[in-house]
Amino acid sequence: MSTWTEPTRHLPLWWGGYRGRYIAGLVTIVIGVAATNLTSTYSLWFLAIGPAIQGIGWLLLPSAPWRRLLVLLPCLLAGLALLAGASFAGSFAVLLAGWLLARHRPLLSYLTVLFPSAASFPLKTFAHEYGQNWIVLSVGTAVVVASSWLARWIAMRMQKARPIPSESEYTLR
Repeated sequence: MSTWTEPTRHLPLWWGGYRGRYIAGLVTIVIGVAATNLTSTYSLWFLAIGPAIQGIGWLLLPSAPWRRLLVLLPCLLAGLALLAGASFAGSFAVLLAGWLLARHRPLLSYLTVLFPSAASFPLKTFAHEYGQNWIVLSVGTAVVVASSWLARWIAMRMQKARPIPSESEYTLR
């Protein structure tokens, strides 16, 4: 029985180590989205630094370059859309889909994107005021984290049926 490894762990990196880039990428994405959503009329500078920090996070993640670049703009826009409140809670689905693409998850794992999409409906129904945005952000984040772990579990089960990709599949770094 072989042990499962992240598909991105097999990628040749031009700089840095896998673990450091993974942690730095994840942390800066989370901080970037959080900073963006801390924006108010009294703290507009969060709107300037949040997307920049999030963008750096997507570029830091160990992944095929085309995947990182493909998710960059949609995920930046999704992070900004969350500022509009519960009506745009479905943006969490875009962030999860970007994460799954950047982490090289198999196609079947994209079914987990349905969870943040489904969670957006009750959030839209019950959260109507600006002061309730913290509920939307907390629930949306929890659903995305749980969905991401479920997608990882699906990838682990599916890898048993397919071999680990060779380095020749990833000519760009």
